[in-house]
Amino acid sequence: MFWPMSRRAIAATVAFFIGWSVFQIVRPVEEVAMPEMPDLEVRSITLKHRGCTDAELKCAVFEVTFRSDGTATYFGYANDELPGKHKSFIGEHDFDALVEEMERQGFFELPSDYTTEDAEEEIQIEVVTKEGLHMVSFDNWSSTPVELRVVKALLEEQTNHMYWDEDK
Repeated sequence: MFWPMSRRAIAATVAFFIGWSVFQIVRPVEEVAMPEMPDLEVRSITLKHRGCTDAELKCAVFEVTFRSDGTATYFGYANDELPGKHKSFIGEHDFDALVEEMERQGFFELPSDYTTEDAEEEIQIEVVTKEGLHMVSFDNWSSTPVELRVVKALLEEQTNHMYWDEDK
């Protein structure tokens, strides 16, 4: 009875050392710590929708700005449900979520101009940071990159979910 247990103990010890040796040889590469990107200090995000080239479509012409201090303004110029100047408040969490998603979509690495000769509408997204202004313009939905479509949809959705008071 003693020998079978010893053989098991010896086999387990040998297996352990073989496994440990193999692990030392083919050990996974340790993760290299990536330097953290400095946080962008975004001060404001503006979406400008300048309407459609097709007059029959009656696209809204508006401008909405979200600021890091929690204020938001909306100007409805034409063909809009909210004509005139309006104001609202955006929560810090919501503003941070906008910035985070813009970073995730690579907005700050996008070229500034996606305009084409066969323009359908004129849209501009402006972001003011501590470093300056980053602006992207586009005018044809079919040639707009997916990342920019996501950012535009996100800003429009945030606009639609806010309570706007008329600013007199």
